[in-house]
Amino acid sequence: MSFTNILLILIMLVLLPTLSGYGLGRLLRVDGKLSDAVIMGYLLLWTVIQIMSVPVTLMKGSFRLIAWTTTAVLIAFAAVGIAAFMKSGKNGEKSKDKTEKVSAFALILAVGCIAFTLFIVYKIISLYHFDADDTRYVVNAVDIVRTDKILLTDPTSGTGFTLRYGDFYKDLVSSWSVFLAYAGYMTRLSPTIAAHTVLHVILYLLIICLYWKLSGVLIPETEERDRSSRLEGRCIMVYLVQLLIAYGYYSVQSSETFILTRLWQGKAMAAGFGVPLLFLMGLRLYEKPDRKALWAILLLAEFSLCHMSAMGIVIAAIVTAVMSFCIAIAKKKPLVLILGMLCCIPSAAYFVIGRMVDFYKFITG
Repeated sequence: MSFTNILLILIMLVLLPTLSGYGLGRLLRVDGKLSDAVIMGYLLLWTVIQIMSVPVTLMKGSFRLIAWTTTAVLIAFAAVGIAAFMKSGKNGEKSKDKTEKVSAFALILAVGCIAFTLFIVYKIISLYHFDADDTRYVVNAVDIVRTDKILLTDPTSGTGFTLRYGDFYKDLVSSWSVFLAYAGYMTRLSPTIAAHTVLHVILYLLIICLYWKLSGVLIPETEERDRSSRLEGRCIMVYLVQLLIAYGYYSVQSSETFILTRLWQGKAMAAGFGVPLLFLMGLRLYEKPDRKALWAILLLAEFSLCHMSAMGIVIAAIVTAVMSFCIAIAKKKPLVLILGMLCCIPSAAYFVIGRMVDFYKFITG
């Protein structure tokens, strides 16, 4: 891996998504914290790729059209983020939270939590593995970059993909391989290297950012709880979550095992990132069901789960529908249920497309 590759990784997979997420957050008027920016940046990236992938695949269009259009969208939102950041810097406002002192115990917990995270990252890099699903994700991604077409070749036989291929509908409606191809193409790395090393680390840190945000909701700021005690509680929660991940190898199919060894697979991200994200959005919407920005983020989350896995299409719709129904009953607001159903439209659309491909395969034998 050359210096150019490392620079492109930092720009295309770290800096650009973060800045674009910050810009999106400012447009939606949500918190401009780093963890929010990173999460929303990747939700935006996955949503753009997912929306474009299905029509481009069916029309046998160019993958590079998706890659550069996605990059252009991220750059546009990043420009908004940079402008907003510069404007806020000129105002020179400082929050009260930043001026409060933090106890030594809280600092020790924070340093220990960061050190444990870095240790797991080291294990992810040094102990990654390969399995048969590489043909479904990584080899497809390599073929996408090589041919500039999506799902052109069956990686197991070398023959051309057709609508009658068994798993075609899954790869069509859940285009995670396109994201792997995008990561490899934009960093000038082989998608295999990008998936097994670079993306695995980035996606794991993205999951930690999500659990950090979740800890902030579960351990809210109150008058009785100062900054130190809140920081202690959040660090302990994230530390315990990572302990469960590190020692959760009770089955090769457990979500903990997938996070540590197979996070570059879309179904692993659906379980390790997508489901907790829906849980986080449900808690936030319960507190503020009238906030439109939260519904916009939930819609991005729906697209992202559809992008990750065909399983994510079903899970996203079920969880969102049940969550919206419960909040609507609890808050006595029927509009919440309507908004929840609208957020389920991506899942319904991609489910129908997949069933149509299955039906075509059935009637043609």
